[in-house]
Amino acid sequence: MQRRHSVRHLAWRSGVAAVSGAMMASGLYPLLPHALRCVQRGDRGERPLRAALGEWAMALAVSAARPAGFWPLPGAHGPRPIIVLHGYAMSRANFLPLAHRLARAGLGPIVGFEYWSLGRVAAAARQLGWFVDQVLAETGAAQVDLVGHSMGGVVGRYYVALAGGDGKVANLVTIGSPHSGTQLSRFGIGHPMHELVSASKLLRRLADAPPPTRTRVTVIWSRADALVPGSDQAPVPGAETVMYDDLGHLAMLGSRRVAAELIKRLA
Repeated sequence: MQRRHSVRHLAWRSGVAAVSGAMMASGLYPLLPHALRCVQRGDRGERPLRAALGEWAMALAVSAARPAGFWPLPGAHGPRPIIVLHGYAMSRANFLPLAHRLARAGLGPIVGFEYWSLGRVAAAARQLGWFVDQVLAETGAAQVDLVGHSMGGVVGRYYVALAGGDGKVANLVTIGSPHSGTQLSRFGIGHPMHELVSASKLLRRLADAPPPTRTRVTVIWSRADALVPGSDQAPVPGAETVMYDDLGHLAMLGSRRVAAELIKRLA
């Protein structure tokens, strides 16, 4: 059930992955965003440093695990298929720690939806809709659950709110997603540098959309997230909010506490 891509598409993704890996290996991410956040808020002491170092360790692990994205994610046969949506310049391999915990809880099957994260959110949401229909047809399930990290959560929300996903999706859980935007998107490339910035046309359209009536939405944020600080995000209408104080943007994917929140909602 994993999507297939053209050689040209995979070549582009490989280039983006190489740049992303270099940033993580050098510490440019996450140390620079965390340092800027500390200067902005006047944070000092051991706690911000511990959060930054923990995020760097997770970033290195994610970079090293990227080749594992060629293989299916672990998963059991639970109540519904779970489709995971990666973030900007990332891959489904980011979900390996979380997928293992969900599988041990008897949830799944877990499948990764790979999309072109330099493209438009609306285009990714349309492709997600086709993928959801394929998963439902192949598994015989009545609904799926969506778990989106960062930009992936915005793609999942667009699908549920504006592209016909309400009802096909039982639960939408977003982790560290910029529903109110993030100013750091200005430093990226591709369409997200315009679509995911605060007060963008896309995000205003999502904010104005009526809450889903048949899909339960949970948004998970962290105040220690230097890319998408939870304290800067406005509540999502109709959604339950879970907020942490000490987890970085990628560290949330490796957190046992975050996994427990998902298991509680998806079981």
